[in-house]
Amino acid sequence: RSVTTPQFPHAVSGEGLLCAASSLPGANPASSSVLSLRSNMVHRLPYDVQLAILGLLGARDVVRLCLTCRALYSLMADRTLWHHALSRLLSVFPQPQLSRRMNQLTANELKAHVVHSVRLDRDWHRVDYAPRLVRNFTCDSAVEHVSLVAGGEWLVVVLYDGSLQLRALSTPTATPVATLSHALTEGESVFYLSSRQSFTDEHEDLVILQMGVRYDQCTIYVYHIAVVAPDPAFALVGKVSVTGSVWCCASGGRSLVYGLESDSGDMVLYVCPVGTDSADSPPRAQVAMNIGPWSADEDFSISVLSERQLLLAYHGGLAVYDVPAPHPDAPQSPQTTVAMPVPVPVPVQPIWSRRCDIGSGIYRISQYSWDTRHRRRYPVVVAGTHALHVLRVSPSLDPVTDSVVPTVDYRTIPYPFNANTSIPAGWVRTRTDAGHMGLGAVGLRRAIWDSTEARNGALHVHFRTYSLPRAILDLGADDPDFGGGGDAELGGRAGRGRMGGFTVTLDPEEHLVSVCMDEASGRVCLLLNNIVTGARRISVIDAV
Repeated sequence: RSVTTPQFPHAVSGEGLLCAASSLPGANPASSSVLSLRSNMVHRLPYDVQLAILGLLGARDVVRLCLTCRALYSLMADRTLWHHALSRLLSVFPQPQLSRRMNQLTANELKAHVVHSVRLDRDWHRVDYAPRLVRNFTCDSAVEHVSLVAGGEWLVVVLYDGSLQLRALSTPTATPVATLSHALTEGESVFYLSSRQSFTDEHEDLVILQMGVRYDQCTIYVYHIAVVAPDPAFALVGKVSVTGSVWCCASGGRSLVYGLESDSGDMVLYVCPVGTDSADSPPRAQVAMNIGPWSADEDFSISVLSERQLLLAYHGGLAVYDVPAPHPDAPQSPQTTVAMPVPVPVPVQPIWSRRCDIGSGIYRISQYSWDTRHRRRYPVVVAGTHALHVLRVSPSLDPVTDSVVPTVDYRTIPYPFNANTSIPAGWVRTRTDAGHMGLGAVGLRRAIWDSTEARNGALHVHFRTYSLPRAILDLGADDPDFGGGGDAELGGRAGRGRMGGFTVTLDPEEHLVSVCMDEASGRVCLLLNNIVTGARRISVIDAV
């Protein structure tokens, strides 16, 4: 067996690492003796040096190399090798729940995660694929939202009254393992409920906005989702009651941000700290950012990029804002119990903005935030009407002022709507029509959307998928895990942008309510509603 790796070109020609040449059909005995002698030199290397060499290879190359002889095969049982490989994968595609339990996984479990991730990354790049498995679960008609926890083994269910369920997809019926009931008081009622899940490398957040029957009564809840031992649970880390109509809210790290229209018609963004003790002492806003007049018809979405940057996506474009330092008199932590006045809004201007067609009402934005330990910024992917918009905000040194200033790396990737559309560099034309842009979901590297324009009464829902070029994540062709050069079965094209699709069969009266996706497991989750009976069901699809 030959091993193709740019780090070790000698392995391609068999100089020093091919240990089983004598067993290959048609092998020359004389040359086999030489190769066997050279293979013994590899075995004489210290054990840690052999592991260090394997640590430079991708998962597929490690498996191929270790299958060449028994001596190298024994290295696959080393837990250090697979722990390093999985850590490298999680540095690109974070999974907080998996990161927390890596130290408890065996060598075989670590290896299974690594091999599974690499296989999925290859399969996502196929043009068309039939779902491997479709599972349907009945649910209460009061279910409003469903969302997959990173890793795809758990499902979060949000009911209309704000109650939560955490379901394990490893069970045949996806029975709720953890339930958090939210009983409304006599004076409370829910007129509108919205939820959004986001996470950093340390935890996953679930933000729920409840709006009373009168628009001037809103309550925002922030939960941490825990699916690691001892017990899966929801932990309330923030609760804010607001007088006024909240337009949008988001969380990230230890911050909660919500938008509220002022009496003068300006839009004000309030930034609150959240933490494990926030449930006992409700957080209050530390910073109020006045972003200027805002049209009543212009909705928007907030993404927390870091502790000091926010992204606003609205119908007409994108804007990045710096969060000002909190006022000295503002509360500095969630444990503050002294009543403080709401901070005075500070006029702010975006540090970067771009006019583009994002669409109206339906915002498809990736859930990723940032790595708090290594200060790594993951790109934010926004699926617009005509293109994908990818932003990465990172600090840089201003040579004039000798100070650190944020810079925005912005790229657009147009969809190929027709045969006359120009093809970007690295694009492989597989379809000539991206279809209708309906409900969808966006991950760090791929997007999915419903392309069926008329859903009511339709027996099928057609989904389009798009896998971004690896260059978006700064992954070159020689990357050991995600490089395109070694994907022979894809003709070396896996490193390029690629559009695909699949079809899901529905009942005649069913309507698509929401879509979510988990890249790490290849799963897509649909919430479906029967427009005649009002019954709802959850469909979990292993798409790749």
